[in-house]
Amino acid sequence: MKLKIAMVGGGSYSWTYGLYSTFLGNPFYDRQTELCLYDINEKALNDTFAFCSYYNNMYPDQAITLKKTMNEDEALEGADFVVVAISHGGLDAELEDHYIARRHGFYNVKGSESGIAGASRTVRHVPEFVRIALKMKRLCPNAMMLNVTNPLTALTRAVQKYADVHAVGFCHGIRNHLEILLPYFGADSFEHVSFSVSGVDHCSFLTDVKFYGEDALEIMRSKRMIEAAWAGKSNITFDDPFAGRENERIRFILWDILGCMPGLSDEHCAEFYYQTTGTQVNRDLFGMHYDRIKDRTATVEKLRDDIVKPLESGKMPPLRISQEHPDRVIEALKGGRQFYDVMNYRNYGQTRELPLDTVVETFVTFDATGVHPAIANPLPGAARLVVQATALREEMFMEAAMEWDADKLTSALCQDPLVQDFTRIRDVTKDIMDYNRQFIKA
Repeated sequence: MKLKIAMVGGGSYSWTYGLYSTFLGNPFYDRQTELCLYDINEKALNDTFAFCSYYNNMYPDQAITLKKTMNEDEALEGADFVVVAISHGGLDAELEDHYIARRHGFYNVKGSESGIAGASRTVRHVPEFVRIALKMKRLCPNAMMLNVTNPLTALTRAVQKYADVHAVGFCHGIRNHLEILLPYFGADSFEHVSFSVSGVDHCSFLTDVKFYGEDALEIMRSKRMIEAAWAGKSNITFDDPFAGRENERIRFILWDILGCMPGLSDEHCAEFYYQTTGTQVNRDLFGMHYDRIKDRTATVEKLRDDIVKPLESGKMPPLRISQEHPDRVIEALKGGRQFYDVMNYRNYGQTRELPLDTVVETFVTFDATGVHPAIANPLPGAARLVVQATALREEMFMEAAMEWDADKLTSALCQDPLVQDFTRIRDVTKDIMDYNRQFIKA
């Protein structure tokens, strides 16, 4: 089947190789599938293209057609699907999001959605995504956008609201962060595990987990894992290649308080609770020592080295398949195997506690007839309060970016859980908008 898949951000050291590998490893695709890598960074684009080409040549029977370009129109023209994996403004801009927060006395851990860093990232990325989507309407009007860029909820939502482009968001976090817990209720794989999830990306909750039909959450509770977390004795960790070290203590404490298990580990879920990260005392109490400025810089350098150093030495690593699977979504929509997984998609009522059209994180089925979200379990009351506030605040960040509205951004920020001082908030808004104005294209 002849297919063209454009990848905006095709020079991404973080994403390109892994996403390309899913197509190479899937027998549904062959030389009739064109993956066109587009980027504005020539060096990075050449590196990722060379890296992927090595495996394309190593496995000629599985190979797809690889192309690269620095011309955005050429990449998008006639595309069937558009993958977007960008960091608008690069690492320097991402770090500045956190510098702005810290100059005003505030602190983010990850800073993709919440707090000052999350607001700044949203303001910078939303107009760029809408610009790409509007160009898609002209050059590939029937294409679907497959988004892996954060803030995933706001960006996937923005292209549907402002450009009427069909979009789906990918985040491997729910499965990865449940996989960490499998041994603690007796599982060694997902084979006999079922679960339900609902919320928005990075702020969703496991509403049910079963292992051989038994309540897996109750199994962990019976092992006194909540008590261990309160006592500071929980030492469950996971090293995410994108996010760094992830811990599992705050997650259990929140489960105890809210009555519902957060879907992600400490460094993500804590972004929505001032009580865990708002002060140095809190960060010390809960062992929250992740420093985005230092750790993200090291992660980016490592991901770059993982591509560049093998190219320089000629010692290429074994093929690594990404945990995100745009290949399976495309295959299903084009008549191949059905695909069922946790995805971020437009709310048609599958998460009843959130407004329609909000992008929500639930199970979704893809097949030749289209996209079919599954109805999620109801969110318990306390979890509902957190998710609703997060979704509505992200919507306001998104609208403030598109309207370039300082008052709307200020209003949203002053209700953010990580921003606890009205007296500085207008200065924060000014710094966010002054810095990010340079990235807004006409």
